[in-house]
Amino acid sequence: MVLHVNHKSMRMSQTWSYTKSHIRILCHDGAFRHRNSIDSSS
Repeated sequence: MVLHVNHKSMRMSQTWSYTKSHIRILCHDGAFRHRNSIDSSS
């Protein structure tokens, strides 16, 4: 039972770190596109 809980929390932290890096990439990509659109419009 303890092993099962540990395995579950380990998977959760892995998924969370993956989600965090994915969000960071999305935010970076969005900011980059936003800056480009401002530069091209001015």
